[in-house]
Amino acid sequence: MDQDLRKLIEENNKLLLENLELSRQNNKKIKKIQSHIRRTMVGKTLYWILIIGITFGAYHFSKPYIDNVRNTYNDFRENINQSSEFINNPGSVFKNLSIFEKNIDS
Repeated sequence: MDQDLRKLIEENNKLLLENLELSRQNNKKIKKIQSHIRRTMVGKTLYWILIIGITFGAYHFSKPYIDNVRNTYNDFRENINQSSEFINNPGSVFKNLSIFEKNIDS
């Protein structure tokens, strides 16, 4: 019985050492995975900061051109509205002329 107990203890020690070695290997792998996740998160954060920064920078530098296009569009729209007003009521132009002529004749 002493020998059986001794064999069991040796077997348990051997299994414990194997278990300890596997635990250390797993711990190393887990640390590598965690560092990889951390690096990936930092990389993605820098990537999005760069994308957002470029977007705001492009908007800032193109704002004068955008304002110019917007003003041109508004002028064009005003001209269209004046044209449609003239088409709908052509007599309004002549009313303004008669007022102008009365002021000149006076």
